[in-house]
Amino acid sequence: MQIKLEHLDAESAWQRIIRAHERYHTNLKNYKYSYEMFIPNDDRMREMFEQPKLTEQQIQHYHDIFVKEIYKLSDLTHKDADINSAIQRFQNRIKTLIAPLLPAWNATMPETLSIKCTYGYGGGYSSGRNATILFRMSRDKRNDYGIYLLLMHEFVHILIEEQIIGKYNVPQDLKERIVDIIGLELFNKPIQQMYENSFANSYITPAVIRTDLESAVKKMMTDYTALKQAQVTKDR
Repeated sequence: MQIKLEHLDAESAWQRIIRAHERYHTNLKNYKYSYEMFIPNDDRMREMFEQPKLTEQQIQHYHDIFVKEIYKLSDLTHKDADINSAIQRFQNRIKTLIAPLLPAWNATMPETLSIKCTYGYGGGYSSGRNATILFRMSRDKRNDYGIYLLLMHEFVHILIEEQIIGKYNVPQDLKERIVDIIGLELFNKPIQQMYENSFANSYITPAVIRTDLESAVKKMMTDYTALKQAQVTKDR
């Protein structure tokens, strides 16, 4: 797998921000995410995210502010040394820790992995043969080890997204909990406390992580769907 580090240009970074605006207001705020993770440290971007619906004129207005007044390439390059150090550790652990588990996850390695730096804090991903980890790093306080843990977390997402998470329509909270359990078990990554008390806890065990993750998720979602349907019937 070839890994490359990239820094988004102004237009590409803006596209990430405006897509995050829609995703935040249609889904993520229901899970108590903060929109601060998607934006530069700028009151005008906060003003934009406080508005659930934006007109075309407003989108153009905030676009011009971001591109002409906010964006600086140096915001996205100042942690390159830490990121490159994290990539080295990440590559080594992928070979020794993750690769042996691919059969248990019905997963294959991407051909390429782009690590793309942009504004905000935290991470995101897109899966497929040419996968991406989005590192929203302009406001992120992680050192190289913390960045390594972020890369590992997002890479687990990539490996299981299509053939497990998407296949069984796993919702956002359960998806994050599955990856958190895997991360804690395999590389001692601290969990996200907002997902700690989860329906997934009794299904995603150390044993199934190493033997048959898909079957465990399938069983979890069968039971989860039945429970939700029973609740709907009861409330009628």
